[in-house]
Amino acid sequence: MVTPLRQHDQHSFLVLPENRFAVAAIQRLAPVTRHRTVQCVTLIGPPGTGKSRLARELIRSWEASRSDAKIISVTASEFAAQLAQASSESAIHQFQRRYRHEVSLFICEDVQSLTGRNESQQQLVAAIDEVMSQGGAVLLTSTLMPSGIRGLSSRLASRIRGGLCADISLPEVASRRKLLNHFLTTESLRLTDQDVHEIAKSYQASPRELAGILQQIKTLQKTKAGQLMSAPELIEALHISRKYSLPEIASATARVYGVRVVDLKSPRRSKTISQARQVAMYLTRELTDLKYQTVGEYFGRGNHSTVIHACKKIATQRKGDPVLSHHIESIEKRLLNKMS
Repeated sequence: MVTPLRQHDQHSFLVLPENRFAVAAIQRLAPVTRHRTVQCVTLIGPPGTGKSRLARELIRSWEASRSDAKIISVTASEFAAQLAQASSESAIHQFQRRYRHEVSLFICEDVQSLTGRNESQQQLVAAIDEVMSQGGAVLLTSTLMPSGIRGLSSRLASRIRGGLCADISLPEVASRRKLLNHFLTTESLRLTDQDVHEIAKSYQASPRELAGILQQIKTLQKTKAGQLMSAPELIEALHISRKYSLPEIASATARVYGVRVVDLKSPRRSKTISQARQVAMYLTRELTDLKYQTVGEYFGRGNHSTVIHACKKIATQRKGDPVLSHHIESIEKRLLNKMS
C-alpha cells in the first residue's frame, strides 16, 4: 500500500472523484506490494490536474520504504535531451545503463512531447522493458491518450495500453468548491461560502489554475487595502486579469527588477536578470494560456524545458523566500493597476 497521501498540510493532495481511480492506480505501484500484478501505469489528463503531484507522492512512498531503491524520474523532454547529448559524446552505453540497470522505479512524464522523436521512443521502450523485466515499476504521464499523440510509435503505444491507463479529468463544480476550500486553509485569505460557490461555478479550471486564481484574488484584496470584494466583483476582476499579454508581463517584471525587457530576452545570466526572466516565465504561465514553447521563444529560449524548469523553481522558492514573494506580488499589483 502506498504511504497515505498527506491530507493536512500545505503539500497535501486532495482525493476527488475525478482523480480517485488514478490514486488507486498509483497504489498498484507501491514499493511493498506483494505479487505485483501491475508494473506499468500511465496517468492521462490535462495540464494541472495533479499527475506530477501523484508522481512525487509515489517517489516519497518509495523513499520512505526502500532507501536502497534506485529511482529515476525524468520528463520525456529531458530524456530526449540527455539521449542527444549522450549520442554526441559517444556515451550511449552509459545512458542506457543509467536508465536500465537495477532501476526499481522509473517515472517518465509528458510522453506526448516525444512525438516525432523516433530514437528517443525506442530508447524509452527499451528502458521500460528492462525495468519491468527486473521486477521494477514504471509510471508514465501524458496529456493525451496514445491514439491522440501523432507520431507515437506502435511499440510505445503498446507498452502504454499494455499497462494500466488512468484518466484524470478536470474537476466538476462540486470538486472545484472542495479544492478552493482546501487551498484556502493555507492562504491568509477570506472568502464566504457564496464567493467560493460562485468562483467554482464560473471557472472550469484545473486544480493548479484554481490555486492560481486564489493567488490573484489575494493580490486583488491587497490592492483594495484589505476590503472584502463581493463574488461578482472578484469574478469581473479575474476576467480582466486573464487578458494580460506576454509583453505586458515582461514589461512589468522588468520594471520591478530594474532591468530592461531586452535583458530578459537576451542570453545574459546575471543573478538579477536570470531571476527576473524566470519570474516573468512563471507569471506568464500563471496568468495566460500560452504554451511553454511560445513563452520560451519570446524569451529567446527555444527549448520549452527551460520554461518548465523556471516555473517549478519559482513556484517552490516563492513559498520560503519573502523577497521573491514580494517581487511577484509587486508585479501582479502593477498589472492589476494597469488594467483597472
